[in-house]
Amino acid sequence: MRMAETRAVGLILVAVGALALGHCGGGSGAGPTQPPIPPVTTPTPIPTPTADPPISQSCAKLPVGNPNVPCRPDASEYRDVVDQAIRTLQAEQPSIFDGDQVLSIGAYYVGLIKVLDRKGLCADTDGEELGVTDRASSNEQFDVLSAQSRVRLGPMSYRTTCSPSAVPIPRGALPPAQASCPLPSSREIGCGREPQGRYFGDVDAAITQIQKDKPELFNFNDLAQGTGWPAVRDLDAYHQGVADLLIKKGYCAKPDGEEIAVKQGSNSFSEQYDVDFQGKFIRTGNGIYRVSCYPAAF
Repeated sequence: MRMAETRAVGLILVAVGALALGHCGGGSGAGPTQPPIPPVTTPTPIPTPTADPPISQSCAKLPVGNPNVPCRPDASEYRDVVDQAIRTLQAEQPSIFDGDQVLSIGAYYVGLIKVLDRKGLCADTDGEELGVTDRASSNEQFDVLSAQSRVRLGPMSYRTTCSPSAVPIPRGALPPAQASCPLPSSREIGCGREPQGRYFGDVDAAITQIQKDKPELFNFNDLAQGTGWPAVRDLDAYHQGVADLLIKKGYCAKPDGEEIAVKQGSNSFSEQYDVDFQGKFIRTGNGIYRVSCYPAAF
């Protein structure tokens, strides 16, 4: 009996051991499996937009000018080359002119800067006069646009010579790029109203769409006299809502509290839109477009 009992106990221990091995994964039998551990993924970083190259490589080679330097009339060294640059630009970009009438002020100034840059001259503007030079010791100032937005050539275009140079004009660092915009930051050189805004249709459609999407932002019982434009309950939310709809369409759009700046695809230009009336009502129609800026204003 002792031998039989010992044998029975041994068999029981073997069975228990086999079960234990099965549960520990040591056997080949089927048993509970551990769920797979998901791989660790690193979020793809959003690339920082690369800064645009300078409009004038000739200006980039010079030290920043001093806008407070003394200036006086003198014999002009650059007058003929500035006249030639205007005629060259008229031939290369006829769409921004109607004869000698300038249809796009910003494109006119940027175009002249680029043409003069090809000639090795730094040109810059404060929106009133065009400074031209190839040295840090002095520059000449030209008034190349009349009050009627016509090109100005000949002796009347030269104004004064400044020493040392007042150009390139100091402008400071650009603000950070918008997170919602794939383009780098930009700063305008010149702005002016053009015959029509190229982004007008999409901006006007966004104003219509936000009234449907977010009716709570508007008081449709309070209308601007003679227009049918409803009052806006929250101007900031309205401006941002219009901008967000444009962003969904592939634009970069930036409200500044008064207008919305819009650009798309590049920093060659941007447009400004005034989408409210009297700081109380929406604004629609042709009056929303204000100016076009070259390069883009943000």
